[in-house]
Amino acid sequence: MKKSIFLVLLTISLAANSQSTDSIFSSFDRAGFPCYSTDSVHIMSNGRDKFDDLLRHISRAQQYVHVEYYKFWNDSIGNTVLEALAERAAHGVEVRVLFDAFGNTGKAPGCTPEFLSKWREKGIRMEVFDPVSFPWIDCALHRDHRKIVVIDGKICYTGGFNVADYYIHGKKEIGPWRDMHIRMHGEGVAMGYERLFEDLWNKTSKEGLCKSSDSTADNGEEGIKTYVVSREPGKKSANMRIAFSTAIDSARKRIVIVNPYTMHCRRVRKALYRALKRGVRVQYMTSYVSDHKFTTDMTGVEMHRLEKRGAEIYLYHGGFHHDKVMLIDDTLASVGTANMDCRSMKFDWEVTAFMKSPELTARLQRVFDNDLPMSTKLTEENYPLLYTRGQRRFGTFMRLFKGVL
Repeated sequence: MKKSIFLVLLTISLAANSQSTDSIFSSFDRAGFPCYSTDSVHIMSNGRDKFDDLLRHISRAQQYVHVEYYKFWNDSIGNTVLEALAERAAHGVEVRVLFDAFGNTGKAPGCTPEFLSKWREKGIRMEVFDPVSFPWIDCALHRDHRKIVVIDGKICYTGGFNVADYYIHGKKEIGPWRDMHIRMHGEGVAMGYERLFEDLWNKTSKEGLCKSSDSTADNGEEGIKTYVVSREPGKKSANMRIAFSTAIDSARKRIVIVNPYTMHCRRVRKALYRALKRGVRVQYMTSYVSDHKFTTDMTGVEMHRLEKRGAEIYLYHGGFHHDKVMLIDDTLASVGTANMDCRSMKFDWEVTAFMKSPELTARLQRVFDNDLPMSTKLTEENYPLLYTRGQRRFGTFMRLFKGVL
């Protein structure tokens, strides 16, 4: 008798969970987000694993490799990746590399004519998105913040890792670099990312590249149902805000978020407040230290506001935590390039995959749980100890500019 009651309750719980997730995707369908089927997803949470995995699959490419990054630095790992790409190009594989100009200024001379000429002579089609020009402040808006690699239209990589040595070795001032990347298999989802690459490549190079068509969208009827949500200035400007707020609004039991930059736009922040008000457990992990000093102070103020409304805030202190992950009700997982800030939600080119997969969600939940021992839970008592009065005041002031930082 007890076993029968348990099975009935379990069935009801699973059905309610399924309805919650299905409601998200119904909203995604209405918003026009393309849906695909992913055969499998492999997660990588450190730089060495990510680049070893990427290099291994580049070496197997037979037709083409398309690469798009915000940062592609002229350093050890950058040149290792380019050597692997040049080797494939020498064997007749089409290789195209697109990286953002603003992301490669300063310490990484990846935009110099000498650098570009060297690799173009080795067979790599290389383009720089929106070169910085005077007045540079105009060029700081609407950057290409995506990280995409598509190999032969069957495999794609995306997530938080750019191409630079510090994604493997960390930075002296902030410690080890913690991040998340995924490799997805399946012609549907890979070609979805391929179209995003093509659009920006054509915009930059004027080549008119066309390897895919909208017919590859397959509604996710087999494998892992995956919505690929992209944000493109002027064309799909509100997509990321709509997707994240819709997912948060659909949550019935739990929301888990890991993100480094947490200066939320109004729409997402209000969705989180609504979730807390209806009793959803919100667990939010962000980095205690940042690679941009002012964001540390802003994050403290923003996280304190969520904590006061009942969210569980965990400040990661094992280095810099750069993951961009969200889990909803044990069935929906999102991994992508978008931060939970106004830059990603309102300005830059971004892409995030929303995947219906209890198994993937459970794997990412275990990664979150393993990071908890290296985190400090934010409370009313320790907030003044973790953030000085000066930091709190400065963070409050800087929040006024969060829409452009």
